[in-house]
Amino acid sequence: MMRAARLDKNFYEEVEADTSYGQDALMVVILAALANGVGSFFGGLLSGSGLLGSLGSLVMGIIVGVVGYYIWVFVAQYVGTRFFKGTGDFGEVQRAFGFAYAPQVLNIFRFIPCLGAFVPLVTWLWSLATGFVAIRQSLDQDDTNAALTMLVAFLVVLAFTVLLGIIAGMMVWLGQP
Repeated sequence: MMRAARLDKNFYEEVEADTSYGQDALMVVILAALANGVGSFFGGLLSGSGLLGSLGSLVMGIIVGVVGYYIWVFVAQYVGTRFFKGTGDFGEVQRAFGFAYAPQVLNIFRFIPCLGAFVPLVTWLWSLATGFVAIRQSLDQDDTNAALTMLVAFLVVLAFTVLLGIIAGMMVWLGQP
């Protein structure tokens, strides 16, 4: 995870080529999603959302993190190979992009009042950088095509995340007395 977070392109090449990293990559994503969920849970408790609302934040953080990862990998691999001269398969992108989630483990600290908004912003920007390297290396693209692949994939995942947020909000709203 440290090599991934340091944007070590040789590490991403190694992960791309070695199929034994598949489960490790998924574990990084799950750990990052869990850290985000736990940070949201404690943040919710500290902000007065109550136990139920905080548990909802925990569960949604984990679900959105893992499902969003698979959507991002699928879209990036599809768009990158169809439109932006990429050559990697789903497994290569999945392994490399899973490790790109490493900085998001720091989201566990998002509940700290003075860091609450800053930590997710920093981990998001850092993850975009690691994701860029992962996409570039796993799809064997140049910088421009990797950036375009990341942009398209990001917009799709953003739309998915907003949609999930709306659905979750509606569920909470409908559950109110």
